[in-house]
Formats: sequence, C-alpha cells, structure tokens
Amino acid sequence: MGRRLNLKRCGIPTSIWARLFIAVAMLEVFAIICIQGYVIKRTVDIYRDGTESQWGFGVQSGNSSMSITQQSFIVYDVIFIVAQLFLLMLCWEAVAHKNTIQIIAATLFNVMCLVYSLIQYTTFYIHPSQSAGIFQNDYDMRILQITTMAVYSLCSIAFAMLTWELYQLFGWKTYKKLGANLALRRAYKWHQILLTLLKLDIFFFISYSVQLATLVLRVSDPETWVQIGVVIPGSVLFLVLSFWALKVENKRMMVVVIVCLGLSPAYFIYKLVRMNVGIDRDNDPYLDSRKYLTFFVVVTLALVLVTFYVSIQCFRNFGTGLKEAIADYDARKAQLKANKALLANAGVEQPSTVNPDYEYTEVHERFVLE
Repeated sequence: MGRRLNLKRCGIPTSIWARLFIAVAMLEVFAIICIQGYVIKRTVDIYRDGTESQWGFGVQSGNSSMSITQQSFIVYDVIFIVAQLFLLMLCWEAVAHKNTIQIIAATLFNVMCLVYSLIQYTTFYIHPSQSAGIFQNDYDMRILQITTMAVYSLCSIAFAMLTWELYQLFGWKTYKKLGANLALRRAYKWHQILLTLLKLDIFFFISYSVQLATLVLRVSDPETWVQIGVVIPGSVLFLVLSFWALKVENKRMMVVVIVCLGLSPAYFIYKLVRMNVGIDRDNDPYLDSRKYLTFFVVVTLALVLVTFYVSIQCFRNFGTGLKEAIADYDARKAQLKANKALLANAGVEQPSTVNPDYEYTEVHERFVLE
C-alpha cells in the first residue's frame, strides 16, 4: 500500500495503460542513452589522434570543414540524449495530468526522433559525406545506428497503441473538469493544444540554435555570440511569457505573442533558402549539417505556423470563463484533498467497499461525510 501511495505521489496513475506508457518511455530512454553514449565513445576513439575542437569538446583536424563534421557527430548524439529526456518529461507530465493532447504530442515527437535517426543513418551509410566515410567500414557503428532506428520504431508502435487506450481512458476528464458546457470544452481543448505546442517550440528552436551556433558558426564570428547570448535566451523568455499570457489571459501580451509568431516564419524561410541555395561548394559551412539543420528548420517552421493559428483561437476564447472554470476546478480539487486528509487525521474509516484505486472525487467525499 505504501508503495502504491509513493507512485501516486510521483504522479503515476494506477491505470495499467498509464503505467505501461511510462514504462515504455523509461525503457526507451535507458536504451537510447546507452546506445548514444557508446556511439560517442566510438567517435572519440576513432578521432583520438585529432586535436581538441574549438568548443573544448570533440575533436578536429586541420581542415576546417572536417573539424565541424567531427564535432557534429558528438553534438547530434547529445541531441538524441536530450530529446529522450524531454520525451520522458512530456510522457510523465501528460499521464500525471491525464492530458490526452500531450500524450498524442509525445507519440508524434517519438516519430520525429525516428525520422532524425533515419537522417543520421542516411548521412553515415546511404549518402555519406566525405568526412563521414570513415565510418563506412565500422561494423559496430552501423549496428548501433540500426539498433537506434529499431528501438524508435518499436516504441513508436507501442506508444501509438497505448495512446489509443489512454485517449479512451482519460477522455471524460474534460467533462468532469468543465462540465457539459461545449464552448468551454472547445476553449479548453485549444488551451491544452497551445500549451503543448509551446513546449515543443522551446525544444526544437533551442536544438536548432545550438546546432547552428556550434556546427556552422565560428567562435570568432559575432553572430555566434549573438545566437548564444541573445537569440536563445530571448526566445526562451518569449515562450515563457507566452505561457504566462495564456494562463492569466493577458490580451495585450497575447497580441505581442501572436505578432512575433506571425513574423517568425520569415526568419526560418530565409535560413532554409540560405542553407540550400547559392552555396559555394568549395566553402560550404553546411556541408555535413545541412540535412540535420533543414529537418529542424522545417519542423520548427511548421510548429510556429500551427502555434500562430492556435494562439489566435485561444485569444478569441479569452473572457469566456475558461480561466475562472479552471481556477474553480483547481480550488475544489485542493479542498477535496484537504477534506480527505482531515478525515484521515480524525480517524474516520473509509467504507470497506471503496476500491483503493478509486479516484477521490466530490461524490466520493459527500458519501464519506454522510
């Protein structure tokens, strides 16, 4: 019983489907971190004779284009690891709050990780760059890349099946939270979608910026420090303010968010064109990072466009009573938990017919009090 309570305190529901969802996420995190950790070790061993890179990690040779590629192998693997930790956070939070929108988003994010692993394998073995050719005869590295894709494929299938079960299991929570008001339920749906999109925006934009700053730009380039010192912190601050504007329904701040989101696609389209059009083949800074950066730019651009549209929908729902409904539900939930703790401290025994896995609700409280 004590163990079950501890699991509940960690946010894991008692549903078998919810716990399987978390278990798959944790197993995938463990497998990918182990695989990518060994890949990093293999990469460092292969380039052991090289010199230290400009950033103090990885290795580089005398040729500048080669140094970027050798360093990039480690950066890409680190992104895999960070992505898995981010995925685990998404899954844990989604299950703890019974958020079906975020559960679906976590499943789609896992599919994006699978696509990223396919791009990496393509860069290594199907259409290898000149500098990646050193891995052509490395059988262990090939097996590790294939294993990574297999893990993502199997987990994507498992996530898809569990998402369907959790969608049916948690689907009625919105009704319990907001009642039968269809307008509020639609507004709450847009609210949840925007919250999830903002989380994905943070991950993809920071990942893109880190790759751009460490793999393409140089330490001596002022744009590098602008990207690291201004663009990345500024973007994170902007997205945090977006969360705040959505929560408190601040219309002025939300207008600023919508305007910034509407202008952002121009930047990503510019970077997309710059990476793929009019590049000097003899001095190509995107030689080995083009596929990865293009993937992140396209995904981030799509997310920004969707976020822009959803933000407008949420702005239109400001003042309809959603904020008050959510606050009222949270207050009632806190009061119910306080009442339950008070009854437990007073020594009031729970009815023996009550299922220990039963979710504590207002109906349950009135039954116990009576």
